[in-house]
Amino acid sequence: MRIRFLGTGAAEGVPAINCDCDHCARARREGGKLARERSAVVFSLPGYELLVDAPPNILDLLARNQVTRLDGIFLTHHHYDHSAGLEEFIYWRKDLDLLAEPKIYSHITNEEWAGRLGEVAFHIPSRPGLAIYFDGFFTVPFGVHHSVPCFGLAFHVNGQKIVYTSDGDSRLSNYARRLILGADLLMVNTPFFANGPAAAHLDVGEAIALKERVGATRMILTHINHLNRPHDQLEQYLRQFPGVTVAYDGLEIEL
Repeated sequence: MRIRFLGTGAAEGVPAINCDCDHCARARREGGKLARERSAVVFSLPGYELLVDAPPNILDLLARNQVTRLDGIFLTHHHYDHSAGLEEFIYWRKDLDLLAEPKIYSHITNEEWAGRLGEVAFHIPSRPGLAIYFDGFFTVPFGVHHSVPCFGLAFHVNGQKIVYTSDGDSRLSNYARRLILGADLLMVNTPFFANGPAAAHLDVGEAIALKERVGATRMILTHINHLNRPHDQLEQYLRQFPGVTVAYDGLEIEL
């Protein structure tokens, strides 16, 4: 299994539009790992390429990372920074599975362009707690606590449990907590370093506490905005926490 982080930023991206904070100024000046496009991840599973979320810049992200094959797209929720790029796939010219919870799918189909969605996408209803089985692996969607209906995924591949939570705060249902328990790899959102202004996300301390609470072996922080530390500073800070690292745009890991 391979995981490719196409984008690792939150809704604003880094640098954020019309922002001259120190973090954004450095990202404009130095680029590299300091700059973050909005979040999108490709999971290369046995015989199946799954894109999780389609931000508005997905066209550039796919080209930049030389992604030419996708079999399916999973939408975590309908917020603009996670779903607006779905319209680009009208021009994909290959059939895709669209894994989406029915309310999310209903929201998408209200978009002006959505009349053509059926040309390329087969809707596969994704319901929390109901496993979706493929040949060689299965995945279980689960709800996370966010400002709108939002869902993570627990992948079970070759005896490993890999969990991606997208947006959401530290509150978990007992079911979700049990599903995440003992994950080999847990990926979580951390837009803020500490005391973030929005309760619908995790800060870094909350993420680390979550790792300990569920007994995850490894954790990767992603979905980071300019209110968090720049990549190099955050990476240095996390060295004191075994098994915790931070993603950057273009990161690839093999499991």
